[in-house]
Amino acid sequence: MHKLKVVSLGPGHPDYILPIAKKEIAAAEVILCGERHLESFDATGKEVMIIGRGTPLSELMQRVKECYPVRKTAIVVSGDCGFYSLLTYTKKRIPSEDIEAIPGISSLQYLFAKIGMTWQDAEMMSLHGRNQDLPGRAATGKKIGILTDGEHNTAYIAKTLRENGYGEKFLYVGEDLSYSDERITRLTVEEGLSFKEKGMAVVVIADE
Repeated sequence: MHKLKVVSLGPGHPDYILPIAKKEIAAAEVILCGERHLESFDATGKEVMIIGRGTPLSELMQRVKECYPVRKTAIVVSGDCGFYSLLTYTKKRIPSEDIEAIPGISSLQYLFAKIGMTWQDAEMMSLHGRNQDLPGRAATGKKIGILTDGEHNTAYIAKTLRENGYGEKFLYVGEDLSYSDERITRLTVEEGLSFKEKGMAVVVIADE
């Protein structure tokens, strides 16, 4: 019987995928992943299930559940699987002892490095599909790393900061991180109010 591998892809570009992750993806016969993940590895000859193409995730996971005991199967996730990924969802449906998680570089870890800041003293949170207490995190005075979505974007973050008395902060917005069209922008809160992302982004809030 095989273990189900939950493989972290890092920020996306192959240069930032750990060798063990490349090895597990290459060995997999069945892969569940997102559309853009396919840009990062060769899926030739594999059964590939794509998240977001209309099939409910519950049905895709049922197929994974059927496959992994008898065929080498991997769920590929962005960033690091330990930070707001499908690992949580997977562990609710498949026994933990049947899962092997492969770590990776998270998008926020990557962004902190690119802007030359440490993150051991930062608050980390996700506004991707969820509400969290951003003003409460800002009240700690610490740097904050945030995963965003289309609604809870840079403009939303800037508006929330200004309305709660944190208008002196700076925002670092990372888009398409590690790819050739990567863009990292430093903004004041005022500038952030009208900022338009190209797509998905991650944000760091800091005092400098």
